[in-house]
Amino acid sequence: MSCLTDRLSADILADCKNLVFSGIEADLLLIPHSQVDKTASTFDTENPMLITDLVLKAGASGYLLEGVKQVNGYNTEFVPGDDQTLDKFRHNANGRILSPTAENRLQLSKLAKNESYIVVAERRWKGPDSNDAFIVLGWDTGLYLNESIENPLENEGAITIGLSSRDGMLESEGAYVLLDTDYDTTKLAFDNKFASEP
Repeated sequence: MSCLTDRLSADILADCKNLVFSGIEADLLLIPHSQVDKTASTFDTENPMLITDLVLKAGASGYLLEGVKQVNGYNTEFVPGDDQTLDKFRHNANGRILSPTAENRLQLSKLAKNESYIVVAERRWKGPDSNDAFIVLGWDTGLYLNESIENPLENEGAITIGLSSRDGMLESEGAYVLLDTDYDTTKLAFDNKFASEP
């Protein structure tokens, strides 16, 4: 299987006019993994790290974890395998519930009910022509709630949450880039939570 023995095929270059900087655009979008239509979703034929259309099943929608400044975020980490396991990646997303209302507590309770989620984030650094703005985590198996902490004396009283790949259910790749035609089209889909018609 050549996919397991791939090697570099191009230089990894720095574009001095598009050097990276930190942060995301505040919000995260959580999409139930089971509601993604992977048959209809598409990838770029030349670059398998680029999703060109993220399609949800009929009537499905993502859900916004609204943030401000940099209270929400994500990271990925390489997890080397051993003689019996493949090299994989762990995806993580974290955020805060800024209004701990009864309704938001209900959604947190539902988030804890063993469903996995794909997470979509918009980076502040968007790359040349804004083609690298959107990141997708959890494509293979999704992220699960693994932490929820409420302490009224910390984080200004917000409830902090963390989602992560589970051990034994790690991702085959790092974060994917999502670009559906162009930035404006992708941004519109994100703002509409990738909702599909019933």
